[in-house]
Amino acid sequence: VADAPEDDLYAAMDWLFDRQPVIEKKLAGRHLHAGGMVLYDLSSSYFEGTKCPLAARGHSRDGKKGKLQVNYGLVTDALGCPVSVSIFPGNTGDSTTVLAEVEKVQCRFGIKSMVLVCDRAVITEKQIDQIREQPGIDWVTALRSPAIKGLVKREALQLGLFDERNLFEVVDDEFPGERLVACRNVDLAERRRL
Repeated sequence: VADAPEDDLYAAMDWLFDRQPVIEKKLAGRHLHAGGMVLYDLSSSYFEGTKCPLAARGHSRDGKKGKLQVNYGLVTDALGCPVSVSIFPGNTGDSTTVLAEVEKVQCRFGIKSMVLVCDRAVITEKQIDQIREQPGIDWVTALRSPAIKGLVKREALQLGLFDERNLFEVVDDEFPGERLVACRNVDLAERRRL
């Protein structure tokens, strides 16, 4: 595309945009399967212009503080193969996007049973409560610090049990029907100590 003029590149992007639902449905049919894993995360790119209606100030994930940005959510299969992308205003919080993506995967792509894997910023307790109401959805995420501190305070999580190799399961009444798995991240502990 080195010789393509700017207008040709914009025309190609318009062509893709018009066909995005069809392309995504084909990719989902090829890469997503009932009972399979669906990975999702929200990222952002800073924006230099002033005309984009989606550009807004928000949490900068690329270190460009004070710049307008646009957020994009990416759905992939378990191997990280991109299946779908959604665009959000730059001031959209991570957790407000996940349920729309779950609905897209279930309704548009026909995947009724899946395991959603997201980081702790994307799936909060509020989203977990809503996901519980939808059949066929399980999730994997990390607890936030207050929840971990609560486990320690209730002695469901005993820090002395950690060795630096093994995982162990934690059972706690605050998380009924959920499987909690704990491990000690040596690298993270060292970074937090400094």
